[in-house]
Amino acid sequence: MYREIFVPVDNSPWSDWAVDRAIELASRSDGSVTGNHVYAARLHDIRFRQLETGLPAQFQTEAEIKRQRKIHDKLIEKGLQLISDSFLDQVDRRCQDAGVPLTRQLLEGINYEEIVSEVNSGEGHLPSLIGFDPNIASSYDGGDKVRSDVRLGADGRIVAEDEDHDEKLAGSSGRDYDLMVIGAHGIGHQPFSQLGGVVARVLQKVDKDALVVRNERPLAGGSFMVCVDGSAYSYKAMRLALEMASEYGAKLYVGSSFDVEYHHAVFGNIKDVLSVQASKIFKFEEQEELHNNIIDKGLLKLAQANVKRARIMAEEYPEVEVESQVLIGKPFQVILQWAEEVDPGLLILARHGAHRIEGTDLGSQAHNLLRQSDANILLIGTTDVRPEEIPWIEEDGEMGLEWAPEAEVRILRVPPFALGIARKAVEEYVLENWRPREEASEPSANGSGAGGARANGASGAHANGSDGAEPPLLEPGRDTGATLPMVTSEWLDEAIAKLLPTHMQLIMGIGTAEELALAEVKAGEAMKRTVVEGNDADPVPASPTIETTCPYTGHVHERVRTAADPVVWTEEAFDRLGAVPLIARPLARNTVERFARDHDFWRITTRVMDENKQAMMEADTFDTDTMLVMFRELQTKQLKAAAEGVDGLTPEMRKFIEEAKASGVTRCPIRDVAEQADDCPVDFKTVSPADAKAAVEQFMRREEA
Repeated sequence: MYREIFVPVDNSPWSDWAVDRAIELASRSDGSVTGNHVYAARLHDIRFRQLETGLPAQFQTEAEIKRQRKIHDKLIEKGLQLISDSFLDQVDRRCQDAGVPLTRQLLEGINYEEIVSEVNSGEGHLPSLIGFDPNIASSYDGGDKVRSDVRLGADGRIVAEDEDHDEKLAGSSGRDYDLMVIGAHGIGHQPFSQLGGVVARVLQKVDKDALVVRNERPLAGGSFMVCVDGSAYSYKAMRLALEMASEYGAKLYVGSSFDVEYHHAVFGNIKDVLSVQASKIFKFEEQEELHNNIIDKGLLKLAQANVKRARIMAEEYPEVEVESQVLIGKPFQVILQWAEEVDPGLLILARHGAHRIEGTDLGSQAHNLLRQSDANILLIGTTDVRPEEIPWIEEDGEMGLEWAPEAEVRILRVPPFALGIARKAVEEYVLENWRPREEASEPSANGSGAGGARANGASGAHANGSDGAEPPLLEPGRDTGATLPMVTSEWLDEAIAKLLPTHMQLIMGIGTAEELALAEVKAGEAMKRTVVEGNDADPVPASPTIETTCPYTGHVHERVRTAADPVVWTEEAFDRLGAVPLIARPLARNTVERFARDHDFWRITTRVMDENKQAMMEADTFDTDTMLVMFRELQTKQLKAAAEGVDGLTPEMRKFIEEAKASGVTRCPIRDVAEQADDCPVDFKTVSPADAKAAVEQFMRREEA
């Protein structure tokens, strides 16, 4: 719980409520309160100098202006300290009544800057007090340094004193605070204000926990709400929520939300702007099916797991009544709606979530809730976050299905943010459609057996010659005594065809001939953007130029090229690029152009292409696994194209093969690599070096025998 509590005050209602909550917290933890007020004497000094030109003539001499500045500086600061002291008198009386120790504190400077500096590291600028009674000064941070009071001279006028900057400061407190309690508004509150200006700025930069107070509701006997999203930040919030609910006898509402509406909004937004050709490739119905079958269901399971972890944490606090809810919609929106329904006295949330980007000060959901919620909010900071304390649940220990190497390589093409969900969806599809004896059936020459049975809609039991009794489907997690299936390329093809839209099928290499043709049309359109000029033999100018057209007058003129200008291909280089299959040509072009830019080439010749190829070979870009996967997928496409009665090779690929034969290459070298890879006794990517060595040695001994 919180023992060292910092509370800024300004005599507004929100400030008074913040003091009440700080006292309530400190009294439960035997803690102490630091009551703070920040004043900015320097701002008044600047304003006084701006107004000097309006002084009467007798005050316009240089000596008199200097004298007035000195008098004004000390007099104004003295007045600001007296006002601040009066604010803290109110806090002192309430702390004494509650038996809570109070330390008074003044800071001089820009208010939000000083508060942030003090809360985070105890390094706010403490001013030396002017003319304070020693008994009062002793209750202040830095009170041991007191300056002389404003004095009158023999003529009855205020004496102008020379004071060094160091004399005006008393150092810093060096305190290590657990919590800042601050009112949501100050004395400048306006009817349409969502959050006070100082508060909004402070909350962006404070690292410690912060309680933002909007009303007078006490903590004791109420209800709390906490939000979890699977991040270590949110489970720190959950841990504190349970501790506080136990201490104050509060009911705890736990929510986890996910948004299913955003993708539908995106689809609706772009549906009418795509070309007919692009719409065919995009296929909205399949996109929606993807999100319904994979992403939406996957997000729901994540939210359910988040709540389950929270409930496991709550088991350590049996005295706390917990009610949980999975919320569907934009997180801040559905949290606000649920909060309106249950009316919690305190909303507890982490300042960041699972999608935190390095360098951000405050998460977007927390930012919206801070501004729009009517509840008091405990914003959990970024200190003391312990990922190892996230509870373990059964789902964390579930073993996934074994994947065949070629299927493993292919699924890794899915973008990282969706890889886990996509992998899980494929495994669930396999489990839902696999029958325990299906793996035992051997495919016959006409495609019957496990694969043929699936294709014909029959069960594997009929294919392997059983009595026709259909075995029950294997339920995920149920121990049937049967060996679980392996996710092979065939299973992956089937799952992808069912679950993924066309453009993802193309990436996975299982598109139909029609879809591949559409992809080639798209690739052709992309290649039209390539800039082709001149020949390899053309001289290279000392200062390359480019022709540009004025968008207003249409006049054409030349200017010196910059790094932002498009790379130029020579005719010979572009012709060589044509040897790459059309569907892969834009990617090849972009790779060469990236190499050219990285090496400050503004023009791509055949020599530049050769250098790029050599660099890629030296970097081992063409790794064996990639070549094998590409080779096997090309075989698959050829077989499917043959089954559909179409030519599986593009004209460019056929030309490439004919040129290879003419140069004496009669067999694809990757075919030999593929055959050798099939004989390899171990997958070096999935085992330790020691296990790999042992497997190879065993294989060699078997061969020798």
